[in-house]
Amino acid sequence: MIKTSKWPAILVGLVVFTLELVVGIWMAHVNLFLPGDALSRVANAYYVLYSRDPHLGAIGFIWNPLPSLLEIPILLFKPLLPELATEGLVGVLLTSSFAAATAVLLFRHYRARGHSIWIALTFVALFSFNPFIFLYGSNGMSEILFIFFLVWAVTSLLDWMDSQKVVSVIFSGFALAFAFLTRYETVAFGAFMALGVALIILRRRIVADEKQSFRVTYHRFEATELIFMLPVIYTGLLWILLNYTIMGDPLYFLRSNYSNIGQSAGLSSNLTIGPVIGNLTAALRFSWEKSVCFLLPLIAIIGMRLTRKELFRVEFFLLLLMITAIPIMQVYMLYKGSSYGWFRFFVYPLPMIAAWLPYELQKQKSQRKLIYILSCLLTFMLLVSSSIWTGRIMQNATLAQEEYEAIHFSESSTHQQILMAKQIASDLDQRIEEKKVTVLMDSFVSFWTILYSKHPDHLVITSDRDFAESLLDPVGSDIDYILVPKPEAIAALEAVNQKYGDFYFKGTDFAVLDTEYGDKWRLFRVIQKDKGNQPVQQ
Repeated sequence: MIKTSKWPAILVGLVVFTLELVVGIWMAHVNLFLPGDALSRVANAYYVLYSRDPHLGAIGFIWNPLPSLLEIPILLFKPLLPELATEGLVGVLLTSSFAAATAVLLFRHYRARGHSIWIALTFVALFSFNPFIFLYGSNGMSEILFIFFLVWAVTSLLDWMDSQKVVSVIFSGFALAFAFLTRYETVAFGAFMALGVALIILRRRIVADEKQSFRVTYHRFEATELIFMLPVIYTGLLWILLNYTIMGDPLYFLRSNYSNIGQSAGLSSNLTIGPVIGNLTAALRFSWEKSVCFLLPLIAIIGMRLTRKELFRVEFFLLLLMITAIPIMQVYMLYKGSSYGWFRFFVYPLPMIAAWLPYELQKQKSQRKLIYILSCLLTFMLLVSSSIWTGRIMQNATLAQEEYEAIHFSESSTHQQILMAKQIASDLDQRIEEKKVTVLMDSFVSFWTILYSKHPDHLVITSDRDFAESLLDPVGSDIDYILVPKPEAIAALEAVNQKYGDFYFKGTDFAVLDTEYGDKWRLFRVIQKDKGNQPVQQ
């Protein structure tokens, strides 16, 4: 490995960070658009500090906690800059930072493997400014954090393959642990990666000059896999323990009403996903259509290995294991009807290939210089083609619904939801300021409104430790208003409608319709406070 100056890498990071941040602020602040999942993670961090019942457990136990945990320190500055919370700018700051960190990591990997600064700059730019990668570096979503940890895991593994240094295995293991705290796809990726590591160790025994005994090979395998896998295993067990200790169910994140399984329960009626469920061929075709644009640079690696006659080496099989792990998981989930099949779920082979390319191009340096130059040109063309193809798919509302919505934000339902949330929050704030009222709402779907409210201490929300009691007996809990969404799509999982049936349409004997916001939200006024009515049992 070659030591190089750190300043070019720092400049690369600053450029990527600045561009991502500018675009993110433009989208979130000027155009009032940020994906709902991004704002939901901001809200989880916000509840820890500014809700009516602030506590660390308010961060939630459905989605992986790392993005929200990292946003908490930045949200301490919310009194100075409210837009950090209301417009989700804290999420933009976070993803811009990780997009920059990914670019720096790749740049340093290229330079450490002996590539010129121009080769490094070119290929890092082609990755960082791929339309998909750039969008997700600016929009507050968890994908770019996960991509950083994937790149870190792969580059560390490649360093271990070359140097056999234990520290590289340690880095790769901790990258996996942080990846698990970011997205659950780590389970499939980590399992396939562990299998690849085992194959590498076995291959070393076969080609070693001095044959090792099976005992020595086994001990080496055992030690390496333990170092590699223990961080993510302990992290997973800790997450299960926290779910059990705080939520009363060790698998709450997996099987609660708000979990992925709960949210995907109605996918059989979805016009896009419905035909895929139970049809393996359709699931494979669906996944291929969304994956192929990200797989194009793999052709460069195949071409380089063919020139060296190394296509069927075990390290290439390791690469295939890594890049197919998450797509295979998606195929299974689509087949079972537990995935929405968003375009972003299929991007992960691209960062893994991008992390592998410096290693592969370094091998080409042992060939004639012309071979190396042609390999770089082929890689360049395929990265450009991947970006163009990805950009075209992002303009297709059928294949890339979320990305299409981001590009055409002014026409999007997300933009309209944000505008409505501002209106609702303004109305509730006025009532709170005039009458000091208390409003109950399920933050699962009302997080936009909570973030925009100036008086979160008057909002009884899902993470409050007395929420279940307040929901059971709104009158006895001194609730003045209840805000509910129309129970359609995932809003059907909302706690009030789940508890009281047709609450949105009919109210109850203790709550009457007060205000209707558009055709999606209703505010009910709690009555009969002087009668001390009993909670409704269902």
